[in-house]
Amino acid sequence: MKFIKVILVLALFIGVAGCSSEPKRDENGYVADPIIEKERKRNARLEKQTSEEMFASRQIPSVNFEFDSVHLAASAYPILDKVAGFMVGRQHIKLIVEGHTDNVGSDEYNDWLSEARAIAVKSYIVSRGVHPDSIKVYGFGKRRPLTLDDSIEGRATNRRIVFTVTDRTWNSVY
Repeated sequence: MKFIKVILVLALFIGVAGCSSEPKRDENGYVADPIIEKERKRNARLEKQTSEEMFASRQIPSVNFEFDSVHLAASAYPILDKVAGFMVGRQHIKLIVEGHTDNVGSDEYNDWLSEARAIAVKSYIVSRGVHPDSIKVYGFGKRRPLTLDDSIEGRATNRRIVFTVTDRTWNSVY
């Protein structure tokens, strides 16, 4: 009986010791989140696409926002110009623009903010010659986080616009 207690105590000690290791951190000292890193690499790869490659792949990098802001960052314009580039003259192409926020603030405010961000993106694309009926906007607030990482970088990753490209009619999409 004493032997079993010793084994149980030893197993408990090994389990606790194995869980107490320091988490992997990135170059800024933030806990490295594989989801954030995967999204960063995905966006870097997709940003290199031409307008035609975006159209062919139907994959568009996400556009991020500063905290509590609906203003487009300078880095968003080249991406949105490419999106407009493949949509102009292609009335059959539809774009769904989904706005998202981080977890700071009330549900009501984040719902408004995410939709306002999506509207800002739509407004810019429309200003580049795309027909407004080709774009639908939705705000999901903080209900669909990409990562649960509550670090500064994790929250910044969640403040994003996600695009879906389709050639289906709106009635068949929703």
